[in-house]
Order: sequence, then structure tokens, then C-alpha cells
Amino acid sequence: LQELEETLLKVEEVNPEFRVWITAEPHPKFPIGLLQMSIKFTNEAPVGMKAGMKRAFAWINQDMLDSVPRSEWRTLLWVLCHCHCVVQERRKYGAIGWTVPYEFNQSDLNACVLFLQNHLLDMDAKKAKDVTWSTVRYMISEIQYGGRITDDWDRRQMNTFAEKFFAQSSLEPNCELFPGYSIPTGNDIAVYRNHVETSLPDVDSPLVFGLNMNADLQFRTTQAGDVFDTILQTQPKGG
Repeated sequence: LQELEETLLKVEEVNPEFRVWITAEPHPKFPIGLLQMSIKFTNEAPVGMKAGMKRAFAWINQDMLDSVPRSEWRTLLWVLCHCHCVVQERRKYGAIGWTVPYEFNQSDLNACVLFLQNHLLDMDAKKAKDVTWSTVRYMISEIQYGGRITDDWDRRQMNTFAEKFFAQSSLEPNCELFPGYSIPTGNDIAVYRNHVETSLPDVDSPLVFGLNMNADLQFRTTQAGDVFDTILQTQPKGG
């Protein structure tokens, strides 16, 4: 990177179509000069349940909603996205959320959606009456998300989420996964996207993630501390 910085500073003529694209993680030895002359992009997980659900249903399209003829499909798709957002949001609470900060991301959701899709299509082919919840829970909590989990207590936590969300009660009419977090019904993707925009709260209670208000207090305190540390680090050294 230092050689690249020197090359870019020395070069006299540059083709207007020329670009250098660098994909990197934050690193203390990243050349400051290169950083200053660059345009910075960052792709981070959305903050909050509303933003997370919005991103999930921007990825889900009408064809996906129509891909499985069974009535449970659309409801379970919503429940899965809700569970994914809860799992991601717990990370911001540090060790209280997850003992190890796992990098749960879109690929985990993609894999779970694909499994759920295949499982329900298989059930439809066999004319099965009820969802085999034990299989769904095991595949999602132990295989898909559990594949990243290394801590026993975190595995227990993930299994608890699976037992709460992936149960027959989620398919009942007017079901709420948590007060204020209802499951919409409909065949059109616009119904689900509109529900995200109009029905989900802008600020989430830590109770949604299975934590109490003290966890939120600790998170806010840590967040404020990080902001002040960043301000002090970027301040001119002579000041």
C-alpha cells in the first residue's frame, strides 16, 4: 500500500478511466496519505430491527414469495427475517449479546431461506399436513447459524431463539413475535414492505432481543465513550 501511495503521488499522467479499488479491513498501519486521497465506502449491517427488515425485504422479491404454494411459506419467511435481525442486533451489546462477536451476515439468511424453501416444497410434494418444527429448528439454529457458533452458551441462546420463533404459535392468526412486532399477511411483496415502513417501531427495546434495560444503558454508555475516543484521536495533536 505504501508503494501504491508513492506511485500515485509520482505519476504525472493518468487515464481519466483509471481506477484503483481497494477492499480492506480497518488496520493501524494503513497509510494515512492513501486514506486521505481516497473516496471511502463502507458496507455495514443496518442498525435496528426496522432497518434490518427493510434490507431483508429489499432482497426478497415477488417471485420468491410466489415460489412455494403452501400458506406457511410467507409467514415463515417473515419470521426467519425477524430472527436474523434479532441475531444481528444482539452483537451491538457486546459480550452480553453474544459471548463471541460472530459475523452473522446476508449469506446466513440466504442459506436459511433456501433450506426453508426446499423443505416446504418437499412437504408440499409429500402432501404433509404440518411443518416438521424439530427439523426446521435444528437446521437453522444448529447447522446454518450454529455453524459459526463456538461457545456453548451462545449455542444455547440460538436454540432458545429457534424454539421461540419456529413453532406452531407463529402461524396462528394475528400472531405477534413481540408486542408491536406483528406478522403481516398477504400475497404481494408491497404488503410486507409497507408493514416494515408503517408498523415497526423506529427505536427497539432491548427486550426484543431477550435483554433488559440495563443492557441498553451499557450499550449507550459504551457508544458515547467510543464517540469521545474517536474525537480525541482525530483532534490536532498540537491542540
